Amino acid sequence: MIYIHFPFCRSFCSYCDFYSTTMLVNMSEVLDAILKEWLRERDHWLPILIDSNTPRPVTLYIGGGTPSLCPVEKLQPVVEQLQQDIHATGTSLAEFTVEANPDDISLQYCRELLEMGVDRLSIGIQSFVDKHLKSMKRRHTGDQAAKAVLMAKQAGFKNISIDLMFGFHNLTVKQWKENLSRATDLGPEHISAYQLSLEPATPWGEHNTLPTQEACLAQYSILQDVLEQHGYQQYEISNFCLPGKESLHNSGYWQRIPYIGLGPSAHSFNGHLRYWNVYSTDQYINGLRKNKPYRRFDRLKPDDVHNEWILLQLRTKDGFSLEGLREREGDPALAAFLRKIKPLKKRDLLVEENGRVLIPPSLYFVSDQIIRESLLP
Repeated sequence: MIYIHFPFCRSFCSYCDFYSTTMLVNMSEVLDAILKEWLRERDHWLPILIDSNTPRPVTLYIGGGTPSLCPVEKLQPVVEQLQQDIHATGTSLAEFTVEANPDDISLQYCRELLEMGVDRLSIGIQSFVDKHLKSMKRRHTGDQAAKAVLMAKQAGFKNISIDLMFGFHNLTVKQWKENLSRATDLGPEHISAYQLSLEPATPWGEHNTLPTQEACLAQYSILQDVLEQHGYQQYEISNFCLPGKESLHNSGYWQRIPYIGLGPSAHSFNGHLRYWNVYSTDQYINGLRKNKPYRRFDRLKPDDVHNEWILLQLRTKDGFSLEGLREREGDPALAAFLRKIKPLKKRDLLVEENGRVLIPPSLYFVSDQIIRESLLP
């Protein structure tokens, strides 16, 4: 899996704490540095990404930031190099996603993305209610959001994902139902719906409070019910899709598939080591110029690996494989895990089906607590 972090935004959203910058003048230099980073790393990473002993899809995801700010021709040198190097191994991209904001989307832009090989568009809508969008400091309106989805369909996209948000201070049940109604009427193949988490260094984190847990649970239950009624399958706590339209890239994260992250603040994982690039466009550019990228590293201990498998896989509908645990860590580790989760199974917080341990979908809203109780201290 390959992730490219495009860190540029025209403005900052009220809730977002991802690394981004409004210094658009640095765009070309950052893209040049991303290409340099790939050329520097490809000989090491290609055998990891394309492992003949463990066949898996190779995916490319360009996120941000706001990738749709970038003219397609500026992205092409990086994308073409990646495609060329992947094709040289005898394989090809199984999925190529680009994130976009509704106000950046035009018919021409969508067609250019398709010509470049993009086959999945992820549109950051968040809400169709204009007063919410204004409070979030989003640049689009609800009508623009709907129009963006329709234009992407008209251009020829067959795999469109939209992001929605719930659990924020002024969202009513009626408004949430209307948001879901507009979303399902548009018929995207994939819907991600995230409960707001207030981050301290954001305007909303400093000035707003969250609704009660009861209110958030009600909104989440409505989300599950409405999307199920419209044929969407919930395959992860925050992700729903029409049959066969799961995000291959995001699913790879939950399966701990190795990935390389290119760009400022991007994270990489090779199976036992995580590292991330510096959270600064200037330092990122300068480091690549000197062929000495600024990074921080985190080598995972056995307990960290154990907990990651549990944490990530319990988020999914397929849950956690007991046989997989036995193969990785042995019979004693499996026995210890079964003892650990016995109280959770007794309270029906976890269930065991066909050799896998799952969180029942009706309890996804409290999954964080269930997962915490399943982990090693």
